[in-house]
Amino acid sequence: MQKEKQANGYYHCESSITVGEKNSGDPDDAELLKLSKRLVENAVLKAVQQYLEETQNKTKETEGSPAKTEGAVDGNENDNDS
Repeated sequence: MQKEKQANGYYHCESSITVGEKNSGDPDDAELLKLSKRLVENAVLKAVQQYLEETQNKTKETEGSPAKTEGAVDGNENDNDS
């Protein structure tokens, strides 16, 4: 403040420090959007794979012994009636 004011009315500035701006380590919006899309795609793929595995397992169970599964269901119903 010992120097004269500048023509624009402000005092002379020897140096300045910027606070609160993004630094190079912070991801920008485009990068966050890309990452979130990838996470959603991975989650959907994982869910589809799990669904396919479960339906294949059920198909194998029913193809392997359909009478046994029906008997198990009938047995369960009879147990509940008693």
